[in-house]
Amino acid sequence: MIDAVTPGGEDILESREPTDREFGVKARSQWQLVLRRFLQHKLAVASVIVLLLVVLFAFVGAAVWHYSPTQFTDDFSVAPSAKHPFGTDSNGADHMAQVMAGTQLSLKIAFTVAILASVFGSIYGAVSGYYRGITDTLMMRLVDLFLTIPALAVGALLGKKFGSNWALLALVLAALLWTGSARVVRGQVLSVREKEFVEAARALGATDRRIIFRHILPNVAGPIIVLFTLLVATAVLTETALSYLGFGVQFPDISLGSLITAGETAATGGRGWLFYFPGLFIILIALTVNFIGDGLRDALDPTQTKVRA
Repeated sequence: MIDAVTPGGEDILESREPTDREFGVKARSQWQLVLRRFLQHKLAVASVIVLLLVVLFAFVGAAVWHYSPTQFTDDFSVAPSAKHPFGTDSNGADHMAQVMAGTQLSLKIAFTVAILASVFGSIYGAVSGYYRGITDTLMMRLVDLFLTIPALAVGALLGKKFGSNWALLALVLAALLWTGSARVVRGQVLSVREKEFVEAARALGATDRRIIFRHILPNVAGPIIVLFTLLVATAVLTETALSYLGFGVQFPDISLGSLITAGETAATGGRGWLFYFPGLFIILIALTVNFIGDGLRDALDPTQTKVRA
């Protein structure tokens, strides 16, 4: 507010708005930055949408679809139609209901394997990398021993025994697939354990267990998340291979792998829908999960400057 004098000598008041503007800066957390970079990865975002649609198809679709996978109709070996979108098999069972049930079980096995293998492998690798020395040497030699074991052959041997129980089959697969997580996490921990915040926690009297679980593992969560997505895809393909060889999921359970096996001969006999639809869902799950892992890797990489579409 300033005083001014008119040519006639009258005093008036002239107001002037301040020219300075206030700018507010809002800090973003690390995970907000990760989400922002991930959303810029168009292929990964599209893969998330497709995978969610597959999950909805398998679980919600099965709840509202008017056929069950074990229900037989009078439509024998019918090609895909409005009544049976995925056709029927030689017994008259609706193939879309079977694919829904198979997708459900394959997803259950895949995520169970990924969770078990990621958790155990991450803890194992963190302990190995944190203690180093003779402990690290012995633990890593055990990992090397597991890596020399032909996973598919052992999975076939144990799968034949436990294939009638999908949870035990998932446990067998997790016991064969945890080594990759252990090696990657161990390498990350060897670097993180030398950081200042770990030294500060140790100086304040924190126990080794607290340092590993409260300070180190949260700081290597990025690679663990990426490994988790890759394990989902690996578990789906491994279960499919075992079921195709006859050592995976056993009747009366249905998985995408067992449907592939049942539809192999039908594909050469003019009933290709019994083979192609389960195969399509296996491809969708494996590809989308891999693309999601690719997007997470780019988003979690602090040195990433270019986001791939």
